[in-house]
Amino acid sequence: MIFRIMLGAAAVVVLLLPWPAPLSLPGLLTLGGVAAAVWAVRAPGSLAPLALLATGVVTWLAAVPDPGLLRILGFTGAAYVVHSAAALAAAVPVAAPVGAGVLRRWAVRTMLALGLGWGVLAMTAVLAGQPGSTPLVVVGMLAAVMLVALPAVVLRWGASVRSTV
Repeated sequence: MIFRIMLGAAAVVVLLLPWPAPLSLPGLLTLGGVAAAVWAVRAPGSLAPLALLATGVVTWLAAVPDPGLLRILGFTGAAYVVHSAAALAAAVPVAAPVGAGVLRRWAVRTMLALGLGWGVLAMTAVLAGQPGSTPLVVVGMLAAVMLVALPAVVLRWGASVRSTV
């Protein structure tokens, strides 16, 4: 149940952080996002988290002309929590107790992923602030992707090798 609560709280942030005008297309999309959020909390293993995130991203793109770095960090963090909480909530039955170890591993993994992602955003923001830095931004983003993707590939490869032995 705790992951569904986290999913709902993160969904509220994803939907409210863009703060669209109520009588506009992004405002109507946000109302659709509320329905998707309720659906996501009730059925986290369905397509509802995807619909919620898609609604949040489209609303963000339509309603936020110039976000600050802190707003971007908040939105991306909430979107990742929606994703990871929905994944775990889909695997854990509603009334099942969640062990402290499971909660701790989830929190550590979530904070690690957010830290890496926010680091990439910070590097990109620093590089983008320099004149003529488009190539630097591209190189920095590629390096950050490699830093994130390479350990994941190595871990999956190691797990597949261990399972075949």
